[in-house]
Amino acid sequence: MESTFWEYPKIQEWLQNSSKDKDEFLKIFNEIHGKFNEGLVDKTLKVLDKTLLKLYDGVHLETPYGFDLKELSEKNHIVLVPNHQSHADYIALTYMFYKTFKTPVYVAGGINLNIFLFGSFFRNTGAFFIRRRFKDDDKYKIGFEAYIYALLKTNKIVEFFFEGGRSRTGKLLPPRFGLFHMLLEAHSKINDEKPLMFIPVSIAHEFVPEEKAHARELEGGKKVKEKPTQVLKIFKLFNKKLGTIHIKFGDGITVDGFNDKRSKAQELAFECFKAVGNGMPVTPTSLLALILLDAPSGVITWDEIEEKAFSIIAFCKRFNIPLTPSLAESDQTSKYNLNKALNILVKNNKIKIIQSENLGDVYFSIRPEERVHILYFKNMILHHFLVPALVSNAWYHLKHDNFKSVHAFRKFILLKRDELKFEFYLPSANEMFQFALEIIRYATGKNVEKLEECFDLNAEELDQIAKKVSPFSTGLSYIHECYYLAASTIEHLSKKEFNTQQFIDIYKELYNIELTHGRIVQYSESFLIPIIKNTISYFSHIQCLERLEEDLFKVVDIGKALEAKENFARDLSINVVMNFRIKQGIQE
Repeated sequence: MESTFWEYPKIQEWLQNSSKDKDEFLKIFNEIHGKFNEGLVDKTLKVLDKTLLKLYDGVHLETPYGFDLKELSEKNHIVLVPNHQSHADYIALTYMFYKTFKTPVYVAGGINLNIFLFGSFFRNTGAFFIRRRFKDDDKYKIGFEAYIYALLKTNKIVEFFFEGGRSRTGKLLPPRFGLFHMLLEAHSKINDEKPLMFIPVSIAHEFVPEEKAHARELEGGKKVKEKPTQVLKIFKLFNKKLGTIHIKFGDGITVDGFNDKRSKAQELAFECFKAVGNGMPVTPTSLLALILLDAPSGVITWDEIEEKAFSIIAFCKRFNIPLTPSLAESDQTSKYNLNKALNILVKNNKIKIIQSENLGDVYFSIRPEERVHILYFKNMILHHFLVPALVSNAWYHLKHDNFKSVHAFRKFILLKRDELKFEFYLPSANEMFQFALEIIRYATGKNVEKLEECFDLNAEELDQIAKKVSPFSTGLSYIHECYYLAASTIEHLSKKEFNTQQFIDIYKELYNIELTHGRIVQYSESFLIPIIKNTISYFSHIQCLERLEEDLFKVVDIGKALEAKENFARDLSINVVMNFRIKQGIQE
């Protein structure tokens, strides 16, 4: 490895001009360098075989049909690009990869994980360490490229988390372009015929060990720096059940031949991001989260859970949204695994059981303080259901003849799409329209090819659409509440300049008042720092706010804020009305 490191052309060029820097490059190599101690890994696997079963029901790996790692490795330089939810990702993916393919994988980890005792263990099981920031450090950047070059040239399989850090919300984070660019740069210096292949990996947890830390940060708490005592806290989890870790490999994305590395890196990053998102499976826990968080109170019977679950599973099967094997098989198997996941949530004190003596029914309710924890799992899959949620909203307007033309219909969908611009990586407008038409065909059985034909649907057909998309009707409500509150915050700050913290402080006051006494805000999870910051970006995007300095804003168009406030309030009211009508059989 070290000898190949020194072969990197940029290192050689640098040392020709400044040979005294060789010791510094050696320090960089030693700081980054990870090994693969096969004996240690074999012993670790034996320990994990026993301990993982105390924490998890298992780690499930799913690969594409005909996946042959040996053949792919002979023809390509392989890079795995997984999403990142938990520190358990490193362990689970390395464990299953080595156990399945008997092949080591070299994992890029943040230098913050190079902590006493554990850093040495990670380093000897394939991890190599990367500094968090080195944009202006050319020497380190070239040294890191040289290390990637050495890994690829010696046919090592490389893995890095494309988001750059763990998701605190459950939603995928935007990809970091820098590592993609350096991988392309390093690969371009290898003189062989093998292209670079990126394999997207979707990781979905049924339970995230760091959930409390994630929730604390979502609500404004500071990130706690990693230290050995944090890792030791895992032993406190042995009284919990963490369900299954699901790992799904996507089809490889081959890169061979391009002109501009920078633009190619961005294109590649989003292609991998999209592939990981498309491959994110709906798990029993995420399905329950979507259903249970539907109502602000979270109170629901098992029969209602079952009915909604089967409707969502049928939708997923129809539109090729990935399901875990525990949900994709028979109804009986799905029912068993949903019940099992629900029992784990009860055992882990996320959900309480309410038994009504008078009514004779058993209800399940998310504990109020746990809603933000459960939200994590809903957010993991929410991107799959954006279009049916928008169709649900559009249904109301079609039903009440609120669209006077196809242009108005199209404009409405584009507006709703734009409102989600800073929350999700969205499909193109055309892809959204095509998906919407597919949903309408699925619901009505009619061959509807154009938006114009939606105006010819009768009341019964519109009701059929409503029933198919009803499980998703309030999926975006907590986000709409966030944006409604942000518009109200702008209204209160309209006559003075403000920074992000001042915006958050006013937002929080309005949130507390609304949640206690208001008529619009119902979801306690509508106070989330990442989304509040996104609302500032959105209102700047629509030119309601103007950025004066890096963190200083002023309101330049209060009318846009008031219009947005009214629109979000209307959306939230429509969701309530639609839910009520679904329960009443859509009767006017």
